[in-house]
Amino acid sequence: MHTRSLRRLLLGWLLIPLLVLLALGSVGTFYMARNAANDAYDKELLDPMLALAQYIQVVNGKPVLNLPPGARDLLLVNAYDNIYYQLVAADGTRLAGNLYLPVPAQISDKPFFYNSAFRGRDIRIAALKMHLPNGSSAYLQVAETLNKRDHHLAGILAEMLAPAVVIALAAVLLVWFGIRRGLAPLQSLQEEIAARSHRDLRPVPEHHAPDEVRPVVASLNALLARLNDSMNGQQRFLANAAHQLRTPLSGLQTQVELALRGTMSAELRATLTHLLDATVRTAHLANQLLTLARAEPGAMSPDAMQPLDLRNVVEDAAREWVPRAMERQIDLGFDMENTSLVGEPLLIRELLANLIDNALRYTPAGGSVTVRCLQAGAAVLEVEDNGIGIPESQRDKVLERFHRVEGSPGDGCGLGLAIVQEIARVHDATLEILAPPAGRGTLIRVSFSQSSVFSST
Repeated sequence: MHTRSLRRLLLGWLLIPLLVLLALGSVGTFYMARNAANDAYDKELLDPMLALAQYIQVVNGKPVLNLPPGARDLLLVNAYDNIYYQLVAADGTRLAGNLYLPVPAQISDKPFFYNSAFRGRDIRIAALKMHLPNGSSAYLQVAETLNKRDHHLAGILAEMLAPAVVIALAAVLLVWFGIRRGLAPLQSLQEEIAARSHRDLRPVPEHHAPDEVRPVVASLNALLARLNDSMNGQQRFLANAAHQLRTPLSGLQTQVELALRGTMSAELRATLTHLLDATVRTAHLANQLLTLARAEPGAMSPDAMQPLDLRNVVEDAAREWVPRAMERQIDLGFDMENTSLVGEPLLIRELLANLIDNALRYTPAGGSVTVRCLQAGAAVLEVEDNGIGIPESQRDKVLERFHRVEGSPGDGCGLGLAIVQEIARVHDATLEILAPPAGRGTLIRVSFSQSSVFSST
């Protein structure tokens, strides 16, 4: 679909008519100046014609032009143009001159000016019907080439073109600057919305928006409000459903574990064992859904963030996860240093728990998992394993909810890394899925922002 730029539309609608009007004005001014120049040169051409008329006499009943040589040089010599003339009797007989052109029918006793061509050159002609003393008449024509007229018009055109170009450029700059200033509030609004995170559903301030844009901003705010209500409703439903499932699932798990301690047939024991495994998986899913609901945008109050030492969180996790790793014959190691950040304690623990659980699930017996926390300007948490790894083509997809790499072992539900991603976003942290330096397995790094660092001094 072809997208149209508002700036280009405004420039087109404003500049094109403005430049057209400027061009029309320049053309009109040029023609007015040309006509004024022609009138001046026609009056100048009239002078030699009237002077020649004074030398026309009637000899033996015929008009004769008695032009002395000195007067001829004075009247017919020009530094710029060639001067031509002819005297024609009323019957069309040519009487004198060096011009050979027919006499137009519209010549009268008033000077008549017209354009023609002679010897391949354009000329301007002044013609006059002369009434002689004997009652007869004759036609006198004086012509000149257009050199000085063309030269003068070229000068007029150059003098008009330079200011017209300057005015056109100034108009373009002024219109462009005006449109840029006029669209600046829209640009500011766009930058403000683009700078927001996906969790920020606050209304967009309307007081900065122009009057023409405020209805759009109001509609956007109404949409954000409806979206916020919808997301809050989904979060409440998810949290309530997960919470309601936890209690009966815990009771069911306890009852099945107690039943397995008794004496029963092998077939019944196998059935109860399968039921216990399904109950544990379902309880794990309920816990993950509850964690996901807590990590959703808007689910956490602003005062939930607290100063934390990531090393203490990792040490607490070690007491819970080392026995599980030993059951699976996996070497779970820790590389820790004091690491300060500001975060929500429960979500940080859930983030770490999901990373360790994910590493243990996909690392075979005899493998190793290493948890690191370090202060590299900001807090950094890493969990590295030498398990089956995640193909590079799948590293973005595994962050989607309920996505599992095809053919991967285990009974995971595909929510672990999605939960880690949401918790990282809540803390403005970045999540990276990398290959370990050894090449085998997976290295997941969570880098917290500088703003999450606090000083304990």
